[in-house]
Amino acid sequence: MVPPSLLDLATKSLCDNIDIYDKEYVKIVIEPLRQKMLHEALQMKEDHYSKCDGQENHNDKVWAVLPCLINSKFYTKLDTRDLMMYCKGSDLSNSRFQEFIRSLGSNTPNLKELKIKGLIQDTYSLEERDLASIRILDISRRCEKLKIIRAMNVVYDEELPNAALRDDFVNVNIKALNYDNNNQLSLLMETTMPRDPKYANNTHYIEFSLKPIKVSEFSLARQFAEKLKEITFDSSDLEDIEEMVEFPHLAGLKRASINCGGKSAHVLRCFMKRNGESLRELCLNGIDIKAKMTFSEVFSSCPNLQTLRLNCCTLVGNAAPVDAMQQLKRFQWSNCEERRCSRKVAFSSILSAPLLEDITIDLPNIDFSDNDVVIHRVRRRKILRNLRLFQMNQNMWFVIENHPGNFLYHLKCFNELKKAIDSVIPAELNYCTQFLNIQ
Repeated sequence: MVPPSLLDLATKSLCDNIDIYDKEYVKIVIEPLRQKMLHEALQMKEDHYSKCDGQENHNDKVWAVLPCLINSKFYTKLDTRDLMMYCKGSDLSNSRFQEFIRSLGSNTPNLKELKIKGLIQDTYSLEERDLASIRILDISRRCEKLKIIRAMNVVYDEELPNAALRDDFVNVNIKALNYDNNNQLSLLMETTMPRDPKYANNTHYIEFSLKPIKVSEFSLARQFAEKLKEITFDSSDLEDIEEMVEFPHLAGLKRASINCGGKSAHVLRCFMKRNGESLRELCLNGIDIKAKMTFSEVFSSCPNLQTLRLNCCTLVGNAAPVDAMQQLKRFQWSNCEERRCSRKVAFSSILSAPLLEDITIDLPNIDFSDNDVVIHRVRRRKILRNLRLFQMNQNMWFVIENHPGNFLYHLKCFNELKKAIDSVIPAELNYCTQFLNIQ
């Protein structure tokens, strides 16, 4: 075996004791060897696990010196996963991870795309107290050419200062999904807007998704209140749901998707009371009959809705107020094949919305008790004057299983409603469809 050279020994000693040296000085000293050392570090990653003896934290040793190795104006893309290896020793420590992320602002000024993610089993915090401290603000300003930042599997604190978002990052998507109580955060920041129609007519678009355990976690949304356009949240895991008094006010909010998971609708009610007036689109999931939610409550709180989607929801009553549906254009109600979603429900009051043009119905147990009145109003062109699309998927499994004698009655009502609507939709727009799912 060829003995190591004095240079190799000196380099190893430097790497083993990197923490006792001034790293700015180290960068200068190792510059002639930087590319060679970086190549060796990346090579070590490729087949490390099979050779690892598990006696040392090799990830930590490599990442301790990375701030000195990844130090060049030529870096335009960086993915932290490319720098991590599976080690039989300890996982990469959070402090090493943070140290490297903090160094990027000064080390890679021409960075255009940054992806921050740990290995599957690892979760890292970007800093102990707040998002500003992870140096995203610092990185984005020092790396003036940075166009995309992605952060995944990192831990957030309850304070996420809005100052961390650079102004020219026009599309921001934040997901705070509190799985296993570990406050995981995913973050996407882009300087260009996606080519999706929902982003049209927006100069900035911030989306925020969360699945909180504590009511206090909703305070995260307040940090983006002025620019937040869309929120998605699931309140089914909240441990202190009844402690919510007031939902944060989100003045610019246009879209919301809320899942109650068949549990309390208290947070939903607090949300609509505070933010319903600005909403243009609302999607509700998992509202149980015990919540006693009504169309009147939804539209009175959200009078400017253009789109309402209900999934696996049981709303009681059939008294949607016409005055609060003046903007409604699209309505969808789909209930899955579960017992809790099989209650008889009615939607005919929705048909009085003057601008309604798109209806999709997929319900297992429809109340047709006012069918004659509805059909009469359709034929007299008192309602549905702007209708362009009507789809009705009549899943009759519940009727067949529980009320087989009513099957023909339900089929008759369905066909009569279909025929009436067919007669008022222009032929070139007539997409009315009948699907019978008999199982």
